[in-house]
Amino acid sequence: MFKNLLIISLAVLTIASCTKPVKNQFIITGTADTSFDGYVLLQKRTDGPLITIDSMLLTSGKFNFKGTVDYPEVYYLTVPGTKSSIPFFIEPAEIKFTVNTKDVNKTRIEGSKTQTEYDAYLDMLDQFNTKIRESYQMSMKAQEIGDEAKAREFDSLTNVYDQQRGDFSKNYVMQNPKSFTVPYIAYRNSWNYDMNELEKALGSFDTTLNHSIYTGYLQEYLKTLKRTEVGMLYVSFMMQDSTGQYFPIADLIGKGYLLLDFWASWCSPCREENPNLVAMYNKYHDKGFNILGVSLDSMRPRWLQAIKDDQLNWYHVSDLEGWANKAAKLYGVRSIPANFLIDTNGYIIGKNLRGEELQAKLAELFPEAQQASRR
Repeated sequence: MFKNLLIISLAVLTIASCTKPVKNQFIITGTADTSFDGYVLLQKRTDGPLITIDSMLLTSGKFNFKGTVDYPEVYYLTVPGTKSSIPFFIEPAEIKFTVNTKDVNKTRIEGSKTQTEYDAYLDMLDQFNTKIRESYQMSMKAQEIGDEAKAREFDSLTNVYDQQRGDFSKNYVMQNPKSFTVPYIAYRNSWNYDMNELEKALGSFDTTLNHSIYTGYLQEYLKTLKRTEVGMLYVSFMMQDSTGQYFPIADLIGKGYLLLDFWASWCSPCREENPNLVAMYNKYHDKGFNILGVSLDSMRPRWLQAIKDDQLNWYHVSDLEGWANKAAKLYGVRSIPANFLIDTNGYIIGKNLRGEELQAKLAELFPEAQQASRR
């Protein structure tokens, strides 16, 4: 009898061990309103294209995934019949998808607490997005009928709303220091942070957010900003120039003041600033002022045509990798136009100087040119 009891006990223990919940398990179930056959992809992004973590054959419009994840992180769901991937916060939970393939923005995601928080943030952000879209459309209409004054007025309004949107995101980050949405929001908007703002934001995070991969990304970005702050020695790099030859930035250090200018042919604000750069280059080049243009283009013909059209008669380099440009990463450039003014000893003495700011700084550096122009 005791032997039978032992066997029964062991069987119960075996069943219990087989049904024990997996630590940090996520379970994704979903339905999609699609007649397309194929695989649903569960993907994530590290530093580049999306990487497929798992795939599941879509059966009668249904799919499911199981796995483990330690802390909330943004994954992507790609469903046959859709032209874009659906980002969402994955976490240890049962997450349900109701995919709208005609409009993925209408996809319902339930079960992820972090995703629910992020959706609420996006709803609040949309009030600014709506205003930005409306003022931009009004500017376009004004331009179409030739009303330049009205177009400038709406452009100015668009900039105001854009600033308000950025301020809202920064305030949200500071006011929600325990939410796992916050490192991701700050990371997505990192281009809008200067060094001090980013350091303050990271300092406000609850210690639990140290587990977020986006906190790690932000910490690395902060190191880059500190390494390229005013007063720091320039960061060296070498890249192919417009003729295909490798050109090192070091060749221009010590030969006068150097403006390291990050731009692209597709960047309207960059192209608008180019006439000012041309004027400054023509005025001060003989006095010891150089420019090295680093293009974030990915198409060589467009890059070269923009150089010709805008008459940018200075040094140019690009690796044609777009936002993955290696020099841009070294200098922490996440929005353009961006520039760094480097002195004759190789130290950064100015950042993001444009228009009148750049004119004033160069006038300060080349007073003799100002005196000559007054004679």
